[in-house]
Order: sequence, then C-alpha cells, then structure tokens
Amino acid sequence: MAISGAHVQCGYVQDIRGAKLFFPIWSETITLGASTTQAAPSGLSAENAASLVFRVRAPASGEMFAAVGASPDASQAVGSSQNTARSHFVASDEKDLPAQAGWKCNVVSA
Repeated sequence: MAISGAHVQCGYVQDIRGAKLFFPIWSETITLGASTTQAAPSGLSAENAASLVFRVRAPASGEMFAAVGASPDASQAVGSSQNTARSHFVASDEKDLPAQAGWKCNVVSA
C-alpha cells in the first residue's frame, strides 16, 4: 500500500568509522497539510542533541514542502524565519532537516 502522506522520523546521526548512521527515536506518517504530533526530544547527550534531525520522505504521488521549528508552517511562499523557511521535495524524495528539542515538522503539498 502506498503512503499517502509524508513519513517523518526523528533521530540523530552519528559518524561511526566514517559511516554516517541514522538512529531513529520516533516516526510518524502525517497527511499533507499537517504537523507531527510528536516533537524532537530533549534530554539527549550533547553529542546526540547536536546531530538531531528530522528524516522526511515525500509521498510517491507528488511534490511537497516541509518546514521545521517550534511552530512550523510550510504553506508560506516566503520563509522569513526558522518556522517558515521550507524545503522542496519531489515525489519519493528523502532529506534530513535539522531539529532541536521541542521542534516539530509541518508538510504541505506543492
């Protein structure tokens, strides 16, 4: 079954012997036009908190925009703050977006 929304994982990246490995903490599939219900966690070690990311995958059916922040809004055509600066995804595209404790991810169709 194809995923109809965006799939978001929150985790951290570590460089282990030259390989960048992703360690997931939580994941969530959200509909376009929505934000994650979960936020990036606090209480991580300083090293893991510094490498905290949202790994976001767009649906196979089309393009989308994603924004991250304390109250993200990917619907803004002009992003003038952390909450509204958005990244463009083509169908099935996957990107790591920076995260900080308490941040969420918002996605909208392109």
